[in-house]
Parts: sequence; C-alpha cells; structure tokens
Amino acid sequence: MKRPFPPGLLVAAPASSAGKTVATLGLIRALRGVGLEVRAAKTGPDFIDTAFLAAASDAPAANLDAWMCAPGRKRRPRRLPAGLGRLRGRLLAEDGARRPDLWVVEGAMGLYDGGPDGSGGAAELAALLDLPVLLLLNVRGMGQSVAALAEGFLRHTPRAGRPRFLGLICTQSGGAGHEKLLREALAPVLRKEKLPLLGFLPRADAPVIPSRHLGLVEAAEALACLDLDSLGRWFAAHCDVAALLRALGLAMPCKAAAPEAIPAAAPAFFPRRAGRSGRAFRPRIGIARDAAFSFCYADLPALLAELGAEPVFFSPLVDTAPPEGCAGLYFPGGYPELHAEALAANAPMLAALRALAACGLPIYGECGGYIYLMRELELEGRHKLAGLLPLACRMDGRLAALGYREARPLPGWLPEAREKEKPPILVRGHEFHYARLSSPDLPPGSEPLWRVTDAAGNVRPPEGCRVGRVAGSWLHLFPEGSRRFWKAWLELTREAAHPDTSPSALGPRPELPCP
Repeated sequence: MKRPFPPGLLVAAPASSAGKTVATLGLIRALRGVGLEVRAAKTGPDFIDTAFLAAASDAPAANLDAWMCAPGRKRRPRRLPAGLGRLRGRLLAEDGARRPDLWVVEGAMGLYDGGPDGSGGAAELAALLDLPVLLLLNVRGMGQSVAALAEGFLRHTPRAGRPRFLGLICTQSGGAGHEKLLREALAPVLRKEKLPLLGFLPRADAPVIPSRHLGLVEAAEALACLDLDSLGRWFAAHCDVAALLRALGLAMPCKAAAPEAIPAAAPAFFPRRAGRSGRAFRPRIGIARDAAFSFCYADLPALLAELGAEPVFFSPLVDTAPPEGCAGLYFPGGYPELHAEALAANAPMLAALRALAACGLPIYGECGGYIYLMRELELEGRHKLAGLLPLACRMDGRLAALGYREARPLPGWLPEAREKEKPPILVRGHEFHYARLSSPDLPPGSEPLWRVTDAAGNVRPPEGCRVGRVAGSWLHLFPEGSRRFWKAWLELTREAAHPDTSPSALGPRPELPCP
C-alpha cells in the first residue's frame, strides 16, 4: 500500500515582485533549521529559481506545470495530467534519503496568472495537487486598501476552482505603526475566512537577490554572497513558523536542529533509474553542463534514463571534447552570451564537435544551446561559435519571444515522425529569449524543425533549423510534455550508431573528417 504524499503548500502573490522567492527560500531554510526535511518546486518554466530552491532544500527541485505536461489536450479542470503525477512522484520519492516531512512550491507571477483562462498558472496547480496557498501581499505604500486586495484574492473563483488558503503574510511592510494599521484592516477579512495572519516581512534590511535580463542571477553565482541560513533566521524572526505548521497539521519539532551547511553544489537532478528500452543498446547521451549551459530541467536526465539512455555530462567551456562513446549530444539553454569569448576560444572542443557532426552524430540544442551551434553571435563584437548550423544571431537588449508553445516536428527529421501511420508527435514547452536570428530566412541546405502554435492555438512561423542530424531551436521542451519526442530522438541516435540496420533519410552529410 502506497503511503500518502506528505503535506505541502504553494507560495503565491497577486503579482511578480512581491518577494515570493526570498520568502520561499527563507521559509524552506527556517523549516530546515528546526529539523524538517523539505522538498521544493517552482511553477512554470523557471530554471533559475529551481536552482535556488535546490540549494535551500539540499535536494533536487522540480518545475511543475500542468499545461506543458499535457501536449495535444485541452484543459480538464481538476484532472491531474499523468506527466504532472510522475513529476510529483520524482520530487517526493525517497530515493534512499530521508522521506520529506513536507513540500513547498513557489508560484510564478500572480496567483491567477497563466496561459489562456489561467492554464498552467499557480492557482490551477494548487487545485490539481490540492495544495493550500500561502498568500503574500506586497503592502508597500498601502494602508486599509490591503483589506480589499486580500478579500478579492481570497474570494475569487477561477475556472479551475477556488484554491484553499493556508494563511497570509505581508511583505515589504514598514515599521510597527504600519503593521498595526495593516493588522486592524485585515482582521475582519481573515476572521471571516478563518485564516491566520502569519507575519510581516519588513522592507528594511530585507535580503535582495540580484537579477539580470532572463531573471535572477544564477544560484551558483548569487549564493556566494547570500547566506541562506541567515535568510531562514530572518524569516523565522518575522513569521510564525509554528502556526504555519499547525495549519498544515504538523507539529513543531520538540528540539530545533542546527541548520545544515549548504553543500558546495546542491543536487541539480533527480536520481536516474535505468528503464527498459526494449533494446540491448543503451545510447550514451552527452549533456552540456556548466556556467554557460545550466538551463536543464531537473527531471530530463531521469526521463532519458527511463527511456533507455545513459546520460553523461561535459563542459563546452573547459573540456576538449565530449565524453567518449556518445551516441548523441544535447545542449540546453543558459547564458552562452556571458561566456561567448571563452566558448569561442575553446578550439579543441569546437573542432571535435565539427568532426562528430560530419560523422552524422545527432546533436540537438535549445535556446542558448541553439546559439552555440550557430556560426556566430553578435554581442559587443562578433564571436565565432561551433558553426554546425549556418546561422548567425544577435542580441540587442530587446525581448524576442516569450510564451507557451505547442509544436510538432516537421517531416524528415525523426524516425517516428516519418511513420505516417502513427499519430503525430506533439510537444509542449516555452520560449523566452532576447537573441534573434540575423536573417529571418534559413540558408539553402537547411530545414526548419517545428510547426508551432501558442497556448491559444494561434499558428506561429516554423521554428528551428536542421542540417543533417544537427538541429536546434529557441524552444525549451518540457520533459514530461515531450516524452515521445525524446523517445524518437533516442531512436535517431540508435540509427546513427547502427546505420546498416536503420537506414536514414536525412540526406547528404558535410564533407568533414571524422575523429
């Protein structure tokens, strides 16, 4: 008999910039400080916040998104997508460690924000996973009006159903007089809703996490100047952690534990368990992983292992070549523009990649990985990159694309996609990038990858570029929304490794020497 999942909560606010990340990190670290084992997650496609959450909880953190988990399906309120259930299972699995006492999910944007009708938003996720919401209200510059704001959010009923609420915390509060005014204004609303006011997080001396154009500065960089244990003590000094635990049906531990030291590198990925691929050959997949390529979902290596692959990691910044024996290479997103000079200067790696591409090795890049596979990046000068795709791009500080995407691969690329009798492969993911191609038209000899629509079903231009088995696009694919794609792409690596038994229809390859 399966044990029930531990209790959890979702931290949300009316809008961005309410202090959700700081409050969530502080809450997790305060809970860890009293000896509780915590797992953490983030709603939506946010790679950076999950790295902070992993560091705070000392365990891999998940991205949870109901819309991206279910390609080809319309919204079904209150029905849990299978992919989302698998993600929750990975997050809360014991994997040889102590079973978590509770789990904390940080919401993205505003509580009721999302795609069409709020799909994929925090409120929908709270309803699907039956998580009570800890509502944060940014009260800077606000007095009695806070009551109207609180009442509106507590009483609003979206299409997915009204979420349950755990309590309320005010952020960016002023001094004692401001807190007294807010407490008196909120008392009738919270009494009516039977909810506790759990605390005030003051704006004076509040911790700040630095940001850059794609969001927060990455965890590995920011944690050097951010003391998570101090953040936990700051949260506990201003919020009633014991009352929060009581609202979840948990007791405060009798004796507080000393906070554990933050590991040098918090676990980034879920444990990998080899699945049954139905074949003796388990393709070895090299995944780029370093400061330039860190936007890889925590569950992707686990998914690849379930599909019969062997994921391994390498660094395009410092290694001279990918690991030996790779049947395919994957370059995730990240900040390659911040490391363009170092990437361009690593001539042995670039030469190795060009030789592997000439041999027909399947190589796939997303967003930042897509940029790396191109010929050139223009940003405060011109940086020569791998040149596996005959493209150039530029960054000029303007947002190029943002939003959910559903896509299907165009013909001629993937083995499964070439079999007309099978249902078409559909994937879901998102775009968020500032780079744009220098020319909107693909050069001769290259083909687009995806036929794309947005979350509302509006058709967008074909996306991506392919030359032989080298492919890339701006799309970040959500692993549990693209299982069939990864299964087909792994089949492509098997075809490449055994060309005599799996003839390909990919056309001529570049005339370059193989290693």
